[in-house]
Amino acid sequence: MKKASDNAALVLLNGEVPEPALVRRAAARCRVLICADGGLRHAVALRLRVDFVVGDMDSLPRPLPPRGKTLYWCDFDENRSDFEKALAVALALGCRRVYLAGMLGGRADHVLVNLGVVERCARAFDVVMLDRGAGRLLWPGRHRLGFSRGRFSLLASPRAVVTLTGARYPLSRFTLLAGGRGLGNAARGEPVLTVHRGRVWLLYDRPPTSW
Repeated sequence: MKKASDNAALVLLNGEVPEPALVRRAAARCRVLICADGGLRHAVALRLRVDFVVGDMDSLPRPLPPRGKTLYWCDFDENRSDFEKALAVALALGCRRVYLAGMLGGRADHVLVNLGVVERCARAFDVVMLDRGAGRLLWPGRHRLGFSRGRFSLLASPRAVVTLTGARYPLSRFTLLAGGRGLGNAARGEPVLTVHRGRVWLLYDRPPTSW
């Protein structure tokens, strides 16, 4: 990943973080680190400097780490998840790219809510989801995928019309539906994806170093 960006934030949630090194790379890329409540435990484990902890504070690790310059922002609004509150802080700080870690794993209802929040808020941010590899939610337009080797998948959210070149399995104005057709492709040259309609999750086994 490149040097720190003034408009990038790392948001840590309380799910699983299966690739800590990927999260550390993202932290080095970001101006601000925001923990959604229990996501603080990952920051502690990774020894990352935290700028904000946001939420209803019911899942904080015990004992709390030394506060330092970390700002704890208690928000007891029951109509929003702690994840939504953390994204609101990122938006208020002027961040336009957010790296998300700890979104997945744990309870299925939390995972589905987190994915729904991303899909609803993705117009406001360039979203990079970190898990076992990385993913981005792409809107209509032409997208250079930024790598020349490796495996990737395209998953419609929930329906999209796409053209894909530079891949083992190219597509031409193909209608992707929620399901397995876009699963398990591979680069052949530098893939270029055009999303004609809808939204597509682009999932990498290994994200480009340019991130």
